Amino acid sequence: MGIKSILVHLDSGVNVQGRVDAAAALALRYEAHLIGLAPAGWYALPPEGAGGGGLAAYQQAAMDELRSQALGRARLFQERVSLLGVTSYEGRVEMGYAGEVMTLAARYCDLAVVSQLNPDDACNGSSGQMAQEMLLRSGRPLLVLPFAGECEVPAAARVLVGWDGSREAARAMRDALPLLRQAASVEVAVFETPEDVGRNHGPMPGADIGLWLARHGLKVKVSYVPIKVAAGEALLSHAADMGAQLIVAGGYGHSRLREAVLGGVTRTLMASSPVPVLLSH
Repeated sequence: MGIKSILVHLDSGVNVQGRVDAAAALALRYEAHLIGLAPAGWYALPPEGAGGGGLAAYQQAAMDELRSQALGRARLFQERVSLLGVTSYEGRVEMGYAGEVMTLAARYCDLAVVSQLNPDDACNGSSGQMAQEMLLRSGRPLLVLPFAGECEVPAAARVLVGWDGSREAARAMRDALPLLRQAASVEVAVFETPEDVGRNHGPMPGADIGLWLARHGLKVKVSYVPIKVAAGEALLSHAADMGAQLIVAGGYGHSRLREAVLGGVTRTLMASSPVPVLLSH
């Protein structure tokens, strides 16, 4: 299993170039096709004005402007990745809300790349909700890049995997294999409180998943880390201690109508990790 197609979100925020550069570097490393998708959004008239001919014309003009802006982002993407040496790529524009457009497109790719919300970015819009919807509804792994600092992913030498024996963690481990094979060191850490021991593990927490990874040719260190703080905080602290350049973890939550509701660990990683995080649901 490899990475043959990568999707990256194109918006007008301050992090878009770093995100495109990271996605391009991944595409070059894995010889993957790179898709830059610019959701154009949607301009809806209020119900009381929907029937007016003048308002309908105004709506069409607004939609045309949204599409024009998205086309500009797609053109900039194509110019950038061509300069970076990517040979298989396409810039796309889709009318519609970002969460719906990106979630659907992600289902036809091996990996989707987004960024954390930048609190200083006026163009955040609904990007946070979009990323949550993609994680919980696309069925594909999501690579979340930090809004600050470097986003060096392809040559991540040290990788930390958070393992709790869950379905989501198993999915993330499988999805991350192409990245894990590129790493110089991989540490699988089991973060549990004493009362959690044995729920999803055998008598030696982490031993079975370490053996599974070894059978895939990886050299892995397995650590059992008892914790007294929230698991998300413990994971980030351990990542800092080992100098991790990538975190792999299961993404937890559920979709409730149009709202994506995340678990506490996933929310912490998506909002606060200073290094890239690969999540699978």
